[in-house]
Amino acid sequence: MPAWEYCEVDFDGEYTFVWFYDEAGAYIDRAFKSKRLGISLATLGHDGWEIVTTWWRSSKQVTYMLKRPRQMEWTDADRGRAVAEYKTNHPRG
Repeated sequence: MPAWEYCEVDFDGEYTFVWFYDEAGAYIDRAFKSKRLGISLATLGHDGWEIVTTWWRSSKQVTYMLKRPRQMEWTDADRGRAVAEYKTNHPRG
């Protein structure tokens, strides 16, 4: 059975935010912000991501969860750096 990477796409009606997670659900990359939901989803699809589920968080915010087979092995050091970067970029998160 393949291990998966996961991607969360949040759209609030104006901006699209994208986060990436590894097979254990650990944050692995800095979130990026875009104004175009369609272009973001098309780019992710081109990169091998598939939509797993979608739900509305509120009347103005929709979330898409995507997955793809894991692209690389993550070491504990990689995860440590990713977590440190996440905490720097998202001090309240």
